[in-house]
Amino acid sequence: MRLLIDTKDITFRVEGLAKPRPDYRDKSGKTQATTSDEDGRRPIWTVRLGAIDNQRKTKETIFVEVAGIEPRLTFDGDAQVFELVYAPWVGKDGKIKRAFRATSVTDASAAPSGKSVQAA
Repeated sequence: MRLLIDTKDITFRVEGLAKPRPDYRDKSGKTQATTSDEDGRRPIWTVRLGAIDNQRKTKETIFVEVAGIEPRLTFDGDAQVFELVYAPWVGKDGKIKRAFRATSVTDASAAPSGKSVQAA
């Protein structure tokens, strides 16, 4: 199950630049994870973002996965997140794991029109 998150009152700050997500099947950790064959085997990147809730005056750090071209972001700059979803899953230890995914994450100053400059 994937739940779309309403981000209209959320400001995102880049706390860590995009890093390749390791493929869990490769125990050496040297292979980057990709999407499925049906989705074009696009590389998956992980971006560390600070999600600031302007209504509640709270902040949370989240790691967002995005597939496609590596997001070009500015450290400690504002980011735009498109179609952010929460996709929880159960790990081998039986505990619920949090996963956030987005169709794209862009530098807010590079895309003032609100349109993504990334391949989704």
